[in-house]
Amino acid sequence: MNSIGLIAPLLVVTGLLAEASDTVDAPTEALAEVQLRALTQKMADARRLGDSRFFRELVAPDFLQTTDDGRWLDRDAFLVRTAEESRHRGLSYNDIRVRVFGPVALLHSTARITSATGEVENVRNSEVYVWSGSRWRLVSTQSTSILPGVGLALQTALATPDSPWEGAWHHDDDPAALRELNESYVQAFRDADVAWYGAHLSPDYLVVNGDGSFYDRAVALTDFAKPTYATQISAFPVDKVNIRRFNDVALVHAENAYLLKDGRSGVNRYTDVWVRRDGRWTCVAAHITVHRPAA
Repeated sequence: MNSIGLIAPLLVVTGLLAEASDTVDAPTEALAEVQLRALTQKMADARRLGDSRFFRELVAPDFLQTTDDGRWLDRDAFLVRTAEESRHRGLSYNDIRVRVFGPVALLHSTARITSATGEVENVRNSEVYVWSGSRWRLVSTQSTSILPGVGLALQTALATPDSPWEGAWHHDDDPAALRELNESYVQAFRDADVAWYGAHLSPDYLVVNGDGSFYDRAVALTDFAKPTYATQISAFPVDKVNIRRFNDVALVHAENAYLLKDGRSGVNRYTDVWVRRDGRWTCVAAHITVHRPAA
């Protein structure tokens, strides 16, 4: 086989075919996972080496990043930041989890970063990729620093039967329905309405919390059942909602500028990932990052 024949299968496996290539259907779930794991390794190499060209080719035009200090960056700002940031002495991605929803893929990972001065930081990442017809393009990424004392492993619990929920399902397939679902998600937190969450969180739901902890559905439901809003929070509005749709997957980006009963305040920025199945939207993932404005 000539060299071109050897290179072509490799490009298919890594999902890095040029845009000029013929359009092909989205890869199978198994192949997509191989491709995205390979892309994650290439991303680590690109960050270590300061390879901005790699990111220009990977990142989609409508890309949105939520940084580990809670800033929102569009594609241009992300590329500038990537080109300017100092190279890492060491960077590895661990606990990589890939879920595929047709032409859309959701990837969770934990990054272990060693700075040029030897300091080590662990960061939780969530990334969303969309198949362009020839390769995977990155449309969203969010990071949250894992605070000292917070475990790196996914926290799991045995699932228990969901509480009955007597509300009406959203069958509409439009941005207004997604916006209402987002409002209902936040209201359910205020009300500690675990039955609402039981009805709307997918069985494979995962959440990254603002301290970097990582919960499965069962642990999250236990947390949602606590009257956190009633006992600790005076105000928890939702604002700056940005909804993006990719096939049967929707990304909801927004923020909660909260006020605690003791007078402290802060801002959480989040991305929720919703998937439409059998005419219903269910949430498969949530990622929260504390917004820390520059001084």
